[in-house]
Amino acid sequence: MANILVVDDERNVRSLIKRILEERNHTVTAVATAEEALVEMRRQSFDLMTLDLRLPGISGIELLKRMQQEGREMPILIVSAITNAIPVVEAMKSGASDYLSKPFPAQDLVKKVEELLNQEEITFEKLERKIEEKLNQDKFDVAERMARQLFAINPSADAHFIYAMVMEKLGNSMLALKHLKAALALDPDHKKALKELQRYEKAD
Repeated sequence: MANILVVDDERNVRSLIKRILEERNHTVTAVATAEEALVEMRRQSFDLMTLDLRLPGISGIELLKRMQQEGREMPILIVSAITNAIPVVEAMKSGASDYLSKPFPAQDLVKKVEELLNQEEITFEKLERKIEEKLNQDKFDVAERMARQLFAINPSADAHFIYAMVMEKLGNSMLALKHLKAALALDPDHKKALKELQRYEKAD
């Protein structure tokens, strides 16, 4: 089950995509504009987005470029009636993953969405951004579960430092200190860990 953002200004298409994907047990947020999409992306993390290129206000292409600027990475399926190859190619260059032409059979949408979700690889950097987002939302327990996954990807000094920051938010100073020291054992020049450790020493 994935968390999917659907961006399409046509209500019928928006509702259709939402229904098809919800029938496959995905969680779907559907919006009509790129502006609304940006708001939703700042509120929560999405595993995939379907995007129409023709939108009122900010275009689909412009939304893709803004996402790149903000470091928002996810598989993006363009779902559009545009037949001109130029904007489609530009969309692909701007971060889109695949293209589905309107109108489309339900099975084609499901197939492309599942293929993109299966291709998606969780990287250290992506997980780090999601942890930061959860911390900003005060969802500390969720952040802690995500932070544990960092060690499976790369048990590095950065992983220990991030886990220490999560522990600090949870009020576990002892465990936070332990992971700061572990970070510095792996990388004695880790600037962020050094700074935090100095703060702990001053507090003592």
